[in-house]
Amino acid sequence: MWMMLLAKKYRQSYQHMLLLSWLSTGWLCVKCIVLKISGHLIKMPAELRRLLSTVEEVHRECQPVVVIPGGSIFADAVLELQRCIGFSDGIAHWMAIKAMEIYGIYITMHSSIGVEVEDLGDVERVIEKGLLPIILPYRVAKQFDELPHSWSVTSDSIAILVAGKLRCEKVFLAKLVDGITVDEHVVREIRAKDLSLVHQTVVDEYTARAVDMYGVEVIVFNALKPGVLKEVACRGYTKNSVYTLIKP
Repeated sequence: MWMMLLAKKYRQSYQHMLLLSWLSTGWLCVKCIVLKISGHLIKMPAELRRLLSTVEEVHRECQPVVVIPGGSIFADAVLELQRCIGFSDGIAHWMAIKAMEIYGIYITMHSSIGVEVEDLGDVERVIEKGLLPIILPYRVAKQFDELPHSWSVTSDSIAILVAGKLRCEKVFLAKLVDGITVDEHVVREIRAKDLSLVHQTVVDEYTARAVDMYGVEVIVFNALKPGVLKEVACRGYTKNSVYTLIKP
């Protein structure tokens, strides 16, 4: 009996050491990309399934994908409730992140290989099983409490935070537009520091700062054109697809 208890204690200690190692180094043995899925797709289930089908192809054939849910109508409900009741932005921040998890559950329901993940330490295990990690971000955001508690931060910046912690080099933001536009033309490439000059509303206000903080590239593309995701994720940046690349 004591041998079994000792073995159990050793396993727990070893797992704790691995977690501490990951927390301190951002260790992840597999190269991956992070994809944030627009909350607007909750009203377009067929388009969501089409996007997820492409995501699963990329995940199997090119490189692993880690999915971050948008806030969707649930984060909008938090904002409306805040306006009615009058609680602080700090409280609204955490409520909105919790609301992202509801959409995350909805996304998982529409994926044949999607699995809800609350701890970044579980991402690699899920990927090794051939499954698609869909992050429920509340615990992650609490653990790495590095973003402002305000509406300047949305799922865009949270996706960048997750990418930074997983040491992923690219974040794809699936929106309902082709990219960031200036004079009705999609901007092909822009530095994070120049985002404020184009007066855009496609990505959240904190994105520029987050890109520089975590040193990741962000690709804004149209969620209704999932081929762009596959093209860039599998073949690299090409002139064949329309998107906006935000660089540190």
